[in-house]
Amino acid sequence: MFAVVLTTFLAASAVACSSARKPHEVSPALETIVSGKALPNVEPAVWTDVRAFYTQREHAPAWVDNRRPTSRAADAITVLNTARRHGFSPDDYGAKELLAMSQDVEKIDKESPQRLQHNAEFDAKLTAALLAFGRDVAIGRAKDPRWKSQRKAPDFVAALAKMADGDAKDWADAMRPPHAEYDALAEALDALHGQKEKGGWVSVPAIAKPGASGAAVVALRQRLAASGHLKGDPAASSAYDGEVEAAVKSFQELHSIKATGIVDQPTLAALNVPLDTRIRQVALNLQRWRWMPDDLGVRHFLVNVPYFHLIAREHGKPVMDIRVVVGKVGNNTPLFSDEMESVVFSPYWNIPDSIAQGETLPAIARDPNYLARQNIEIVRTSGEKVNAGDVDWSDPEALKGFAFRQRPGSGNALGHVKFLFPNAHNVYLHDTPADNLFGKPTRAFSHGCIRVEEPEQLAKYVLRDYGEWDESSIGAAMHSGVEKHVKLKEKIPVHIVYLTSWVDENGGLHFQPDIYGYDQSTEN
Repeated sequence: MFAVVLTTFLAASAVACSSARKPHEVSPALETIVSGKALPNVEPAVWTDVRAFYTQREHAPAWVDNRRPTSRAADAITVLNTARRHGFSPDDYGAKELLAMSQDVEKIDKESPQRLQHNAEFDAKLTAALLAFGRDVAIGRAKDPRWKSQRKAPDFVAALAKMADGDAKDWADAMRPPHAEYDALAEALDALHGQKEKGGWVSVPAIAKPGASGAAVVALRQRLAASGHLKGDPAASSAYDGEVEAAVKSFQELHSIKATGIVDQPTLAALNVPLDTRIRQVALNLQRWRWMPDDLGVRHFLVNVPYFHLIAREHGKPVMDIRVVVGKVGNNTPLFSDEMESVVFSPYWNIPDSIAQGETLPAIARDPNYLARQNIEIVRTSGEKVNAGDVDWSDPEALKGFAFRQRPGSGNALGHVKFLFPNAHNVYLHDTPADNLFGKPTRAFSHGCIRVEEPEQLAKYVLRDYGEWDESSIGAAMHSGVEKHVKLKEKIPVHIVYLTSWVDENGGLHFQPDIYGYDQSTEN
């Protein structure tokens, strides 16, 4: 019996020993490097991950064998050289230096006492470079207080450990945000870099229109061909023909310019934005996708502030597109994600204190009939209504105890319906009586909330699974003059974003005006 137990114990011990990593001759040198100060230009957070990575491996190297760098090391360096696709430079991660190091290590004599040290240094530097690159691709470098980061950082150490024993070529893809929109934008950035390598964009010297010819048209054809708007050989003609006109329209549509086919002043200015500026702009918008939550929701709303559109999406595909008005400069619409919880028909407008102090009270001082004309009532914080004739308007302290709200009706600032997703900014979607603003190309006029052009259609979409809320009942509730709250059975995610560049479902690369100046004040 004892012999059986001993045999079983020895067998189990053999299995346990076989599962442990075998000692590696590079390990002592590698342990010395990792236990010391961080390598030059390696951030503390990255160096912490480097140490954890090698501790888990018992300081066994990941990218070299006993004599030279492995094929995985070559794959890893190749990955670093894809950095520009994600808005970074391979030089940021020492890709050229690492390639040179790998070649130098190959040349060192097997018996040289320097071989192990060089192997260890190369392995540690490559690991640090990969972890730095992975961190940048996953969550980025830049921090923007205007946009709350919602993406949870992946476990960099565990992910790299898996790649080190698998396929290192998948490293960047494993780290990047999971959205197809990110990948499309990264591909577009790669294409822009390709255009730069081919000579970039020529400057278009003058305004032109169909039927024209000459040097300005030749430059226009070259510029449109370089960015892919004009197909074929641009030198085949010097005329502003139908193909050029169609290419100009395509360009205008992707730059939020009225598609006339004529190179007017706004179009000429957009054509002559430097390629390097557009490259930086795309890189900044890749960064903004890194601040988005990984899961946007199967059914959700995306409000792109500089595009002035609300898009309902299902399974990542747009199913409804509505023009919106957003906050004017100084009352910038905030950027965040939340969940729509209710629809309110015939809403009261509870006038924010800032608007009451800055606009309502001065208007009352100028016009005693202002409250009556605007259908505004006064209430105490308890909700008790107050007769305007009983208020001492000359007493600033007494006025602090009052609030103002506009009754439901055709003149209500919120229109006939609002869509609530409770948040710290007190921002929501709502109807508006100022329909004329939706026809303007730039629609930044509100105090921060988002006004929608087609509130009935939006209400029908939100309540499509509610049998009692058909087109007729929605219309009646919107014009009843009695506030009615409808709580949603399932909340709908709402993401308010600031994307000045993106790729649409047809592969078109869009550029939007930077209405709040965020592109200029954000570093990548």
